[in-house]
Amino acid sequence: MIKKITLILALLSFTTVANAAWQLDNNNSWLSFLFVKKQDTAEVGQFTRLEGTVADNGKAEIKIDLGSVNTYIPIRDVRMQAFLFQTTEYPHATLSADLDMEKVNRLGVGEMIVQPVSVQLDLHGAKQNINGNVVVTRLVGNRLLVANQSILFINAADFELIKGIDTLRQLAGLPRISQVVPISFVLTFHSRQ
Repeated sequence: MIKKITLILALLSFTTVANAAWQLDNNNSWLSFLFVKKQDTAEVGQFTRLEGTVADNGKAEIKIDLGSVNTYIPIRDVRMQAFLFQTTEYPHATLSADLDMEKVNRLGVGEMIVQPVSVQLDLHGAKQNINGNVVVTRLVGNRLLVANQSILFINAADFELIKGIDTLRQLAGLPRISQVVPISFVLTFHSRQ
């Protein structure tokens, strides 16, 4: 009798996880980018306000508040908001991808899988697909960790950001700012159920 009850509880638990929708935990997630100025001076920035979900069918969407850009130099952040991202007109960027939730739902705590994904980036009024791999790990407390295994590269020309980069370069008196930017992310999700 006890074995039957245990089996039923285990099946109910699996069903709950399998049907759960996942909500991004902003406090335990980050999205970082690297930019190179002059010839070889690399600096890191990040976005501090992210929202996102993963639906039961694996549709993942992350909304990035471009006004939360943080490069650790306040005047540069203000200039990036105004001249690069133009946040009054384009306040957000969105990353969308599809995860194989059948495989994710089979993960035990501490187990991970690598999934190839095509990430669509909607930024500055343009959309582009970026291919790469993500690592999905099941954590305790009915949480998931999704991180990029391969670096994703964003070409400013694909999103009509070259003019903004040139403005930033002139304001800072720099000979060059890289037009290709690598991004990386670590995203933590918790079940809404």
